[in-house]
Amino acid sequence: MPEGLKRIIEPFMALAPGKRLLVGGVVLASVLSFALLIMLANRTDYRPLFTNLTSEDAGEIVKKLKEAKTPYRIAQDGKGIMVPADRVYELRLSLASEGLPQGGGVGFEIFDRKNFGMTEFVQKLNYQRALQGELARTITQISGVEQVRVHLVIPEKSLFKEAEKPPTASVVLKMKGNKSLRDNEVQGVVHLVAASIEGMNTDNVTVLDSRGKILSKGGSGMADAGAKATTAMQETQRMYEKNLEERLQSLLDKVVGSGKSVARVSASFDFKQVERVEEKFDPETIAVRSEQRSEEKAGSSSATTGVPGVQTNLGRTAPGAAAGAAGGSKNDETLNYEVSRSTSRTIEPVGALSKVSVAILVDGKYEEVPPGKDGKPVKAKYTPRSPDELQKIDALVKGAVGFNIERGDQISIQNIPFQDAGESSGTAESSKWWMNPFLLTLLKNLLIAVGFLVLMMFVVKPMLNTLRSARPPRPDLLEAIVPDSQEKMSASERAQLAMKMAEQQELMEKAKGNPYQVAQILQNWLGEES
Repeated sequence: MPEGLKRIIEPFMALAPGKRLLVGGVVLASVLSFALLIMLANRTDYRPLFTNLTSEDAGEIVKKLKEAKTPYRIAQDGKGIMVPADRVYELRLSLASEGLPQGGGVGFEIFDRKNFGMTEFVQKLNYQRALQGELARTITQISGVEQVRVHLVIPEKSLFKEAEKPPTASVVLKMKGNKSLRDNEVQGVVHLVAASIEGMNTDNVTVLDSRGKILSKGGSGMADAGAKATTAMQETQRMYEKNLEERLQSLLDKVVGSGKSVARVSASFDFKQVERVEEKFDPETIAVRSEQRSEEKAGSSSATTGVPGVQTNLGRTAPGAAAGAAGGSKNDETLNYEVSRSTSRTIEPVGALSKVSVAILVDGKYEEVPPGKDGKPVKAKYTPRSPDELQKIDALVKGAVGFNIERGDQISIQNIPFQDAGESSGTAESSKWWMNPFLLTLLKNLLIAVGFLVLMMFVVKPMLNTLRSARPPRPDLLEAIVPDSQEKMSASERAQLAMKMAEQQELMEKAKGNPYQVAQILQNWLGEES
């Protein structure tokens, strides 16, 4: 047995049974506690590798992790996989190079596996599956879309054009949380699917959400055109309100500070299409529309003139005929007038802004209050904003929105204290502090160091002191002391001392041979004396 280990075991065995049991229990509990602390501190930190996986993708990923002998954990009832935090990004890149996750469907990689015995029907079926999978993967890239299912119906081509049927498609979207797609985004999905299939029209694409709501119905004709027009009008109104709110918020943040104001806008638009035709007459203003003039002149003549008949033949003429025969002229003039008239045709623009209503909430000011006598911080004192400040804010808002009193615009600005978010922000900061990986690692190492110091100071050191106090006397120290006293002794005293030393040496040899029995005898002696 090594000498160092022997010096520790011998004093321990010399202790009373109760003390031995106590020291052994303390050492065992300290070792177990320290080992548990080290295990907790060095425990592997698992982070999500992928979430919301399909059963097919989860199975393939687990298979790859087993082949690579990478530790993993299953989460989210089989929909999530967690791996050690230091290997998350490495594994994501590695699995992405192998086409995982596939998003619940296969793509064109299905043709990477060559099968010479594949029939034409299976080839067409695989091509349809690949199209559906690729479309699903592409649509999943849209922000807010969690999962997609695409179903395609591609009829066989016919020799006769009248007998051909157009291909159709159905798309089911599952959104993340409470998110929803805008109408233009839905139309983007429809055009994406239609453009990816040969001969497909956008009217043959139907889009649903996971709750069964029809987002875009194919082949709806004029019935759906009205609904699309209404949706477009509503989208225009929302976009205008959102744009105006952002402009107002950026303006107010510069004036009262970030987080100290809230702006809400409600706009009304007139989407009626009005065409107006006006025709006006001015009776006081006339104009010549047309003018016609004629003039007839007649000269003298010796011939007999008159009305044909007996009298004329006898040389008797009428009185007027003689005058006409002597010569004359005849003038005719015709003037047509038109009343003044003006015609105008006016088409008013669609979607004209009819009214704007703005509501502004502004927080007040807070004055810092020194801590009380007990040292506890005192809540800041709230001071409302002055009427002059509110009036300036009102003028800025009116200028930003293009306020028009004749249009019936309304602006309401209220100075109301906001809810105190001090405690919530402090909680958020503390949670972020605890979630910091660097600080967590530092805290773990600090706990290990503190545990080690506690073990050394309160367990190991007292135990060593106890073992040293129970250690038997060393003969080499006695031999070092005796020669100094032998010089002052006589011969008889030296002889007696030599005999005693020989007896002590003999006892020492016996004690070394059976130290446990000697310790028990000494313990009994001490018990009798006490």
